Amino acid sequence: MQPKVLVVGQLPPPVHGSNVMAQRFMEALAANGVAAVMVEKKFSRELDQVGKRSAGKLLALPKICRSLLDRIRRDQPAVCYYFITVGLSALLVDCLLLWLLRRKKVPYVLYFHGMGYRAYEAATYFGVRGVIRYTLKHALGGLVVGERLKPDVNHCIPDDRLYVLPNGIPAVDKSTAATGTAPAEVTLLFLSNLIPAKGPLTFLKVARDLRDRGVAARFILAGRAACADYLARLKQFIAEQRLTQQVVLPGPVYGADKAALLRQADIFVFPTTKDVFGLVNLEAMQWGLPVVSSPVGAIPEIIRDGVNGYIVDPGDRRLLCRRLTTLINDPSLRRQMGAAGRRLYAQHYTPAVYTRNLKAALTFFEPHLLN
Repeated sequence: MQPKVLVVGQLPPPVHGSNVMAQRFMEALAANGVAAVMVEKKFSRELDQVGKRSAGKLLALPKICRSLLDRIRRDQPAVCYYFITVGLSALLVDCLLLWLLRRKKVPYVLYFHGMGYRAYEAATYFGVRGVIRYTLKHALGGLVVGERLKPDVNHCIPDDRLYVLPNGIPAVDKSTAATGTAPAEVTLLFLSNLIPAKGPLTFLKVARDLRDRGVAARFILAGRAACADYLARLKQFIAEQRLTQQVVLPGPVYGADKAALLRQADIFVFPTTKDVFGLVNLEAMQWGLPVVSSPVGAIPEIIRDGVNGYIVDPGDRRLLCRRLTTLINDPSLRRQMGAAGRRLYAQHYTPAVYTRNLKAALTFFEPHLLN
């Protein structure tokens, strides 16, 4: 049977939210019995290459265009689900590839995992606003990861053609985590790629502020640094602020090591300034951790303020410290919020729920795909 669905996106590596969800999307299509093929627009294999221009990326573009046209010719897909990016250079590449789809009369649904499209309405670059607007307006519709993301694109794709498809992640195997002895102090965990937008420096500043206020706690800053210079800056801050007794830097963690960190943590802190969803928050919820995160993207739909954690603007460190102090001093509240997080994960963010929601999205855009 010929594939009915074409997917354009990128699978890991590198490992970040959109790539992880592209893989999950393909798995969910298969689980729904939908035949699908993917054309990868792979310009970066390492995290530190993401968002950077290079001659290698430019040379890869003709090959990707050929792959897309060959796939359309061979499989004659009924529809394309396209993982669209938001950075200007990458977005213009997307506009080119989507133009090829229009030329070949393949309808496309845009899958938004970034935020910032409305900002291009104020673009001063010659023709940029028009190209982006035209590309979005000619989509069959769009998938967004939360209701809060609709206003970013509904100037081009009206709400009645936008479908909310929250992300989902597999349940963790908690048996892989080392049991060990729990630390004597309450442990706060940051776990993500160590890049400025994720907020690792804010996490360290909070560690300093809480220590200076006499609040006893232990801080784990875990993740892979995309840039050696930025990692050096974080280490310099720890040294200059005399935080070596409070802060642990385990580096990148995966598998059993990652599970062990989540098991020993008491509070998860993710003061990001740019994420639209934050899959790592779901991981923390699975482990029963209260989550303190940011009012960006769809995160306030996942972390319900006062229910399974707190939503705090990362620029308001005074409030951030106050919320964390409350959790540090109240183990009963931590358990209550952690239990609420586990329930919310089970109700809304498992692979089974994602697969079911995707089936509804397919029916919304192309009812015949599931016939």
